[in-house]
Amino acid sequence: MKISAVLCPLLFCCLFPAWAGIQLNGTRIIYPEGRREVTLGLTNHADTPRLLQTWIDAGDDHPHDTVPFVVTPPIFRLDPDKGHSLRILYTGGALPADRESVFRLNVLELQPKPAHRADRNNIKVSIRTRLKLFFRPTELPGSPKEAVAQLRWRLVQDGKSCAVACENPTPWNVSFNHVGMKSVSLRDEEKQNGMCPAKGTAVFSLTGTPHNTGKLTLITIDDFGGYHDSEAEFSR
Repeated sequence: MKISAVLCPLLFCCLFPAWAGIQLNGTRIIYPEGRREVTLGLTNHADTPRLLQTWIDAGDDHPHDTVPFVVTPPIFRLDPDKGHSLRILYTGGALPADRESVFRLNVLELQPKPAHRADRNNIKVSIRTRLKLFFRPTELPGSPKEAVAQLRWRLVQDGKSCAVACENPTPWNVSFNHVGMKSVSLRDEEKQNGMCPAKGTAVFSLTGTPHNTGKLTLITIDDFGGYHDSEAEFSR
């Protein structure tokens, strides 16, 4: 799950979860093929109402592509200490049947103008939360857990730094909280996260100077947002 804040008129983009009043009941969404809809609950923990706008896109690389999903309601008000459920519906369309497809659910949270500062200049804060939405075809072989062991890792050059390329031959997308060398301890903010797409590749930067072969420490993320530690060997 990604949370970003926009400060207007300064227009800074950064991580500012402390300003968010809306809590989503999940860090990712699984949409099994054949389901009429899936739902996602959210709650306003702030002491003021929030105006929320929701939409689904195809990701940063294809922000304007048409997607075969709708989310309702697309815009609504949520009062303090109240909850609501978003309904996500698959509208049909040609998606690969041999692998998972990934989209993004966006929830934009708009804060009201403070009543006691109506005559003053105010910084308006809007916070956008993004969750991965996985469309999961029926009868895919294997499982997300089994996919981790089938990943292939290769040492590559990423500019002046070293990195590992992940090759995923499976139909399952594998999400990581961290990919790094086993011999290197890192702080949370230094960890390399991301996703290796189904039947695709991804590159993760490394800290340290790896040898031609070695072991990686992996922290994967499951369907429920849980973390799982494992190791994998890499070679050049």
